Amino acid sequence: MRLALAIIVLMTIPAQAHEWYGQRRDPIFSTSTCCGGMDCAPLPSHAISFTANGDLRVKLTVEEARRINPARLSDFNKTINFDRIQVSEDGQAHICLQPYEAPEDPREGYYCIFLPPNG
Repeated sequence: MRLALAIIVLMTIPAQAHEWYGQRRDPIFSTSTCCGGMDCAPLPSHAISFTANGDLRVKLTVEEARRINPARLSDFNKTINFDRIQVSEDGQAHICLQPYEAPEDPREGYYCIFLPPNG
């Protein structure tokens, strides 16, 4: 009985820790929530940089992108529109990736991005 209870508790902790993904919407493309279940995760710190112009860039290998969204088909290397950045609820950087990038989709391969305040 204790083992079953421990398993249930451990299974619900990750969902509770990041359930806020599904409660948020992209500030520009607000037609759907940020997360469909398994397409959001924290970003590795090395994936975030700034260009010479001061733009935010996120760069992930296909393996790193698949750790965020297992259905992802390619790497991710994009300059991020500052108007789409939201404040993270846990002080970490997170991204919600689309499985692929469609040329006609203006979201550019990601649903939402979250950065820590002042980050």
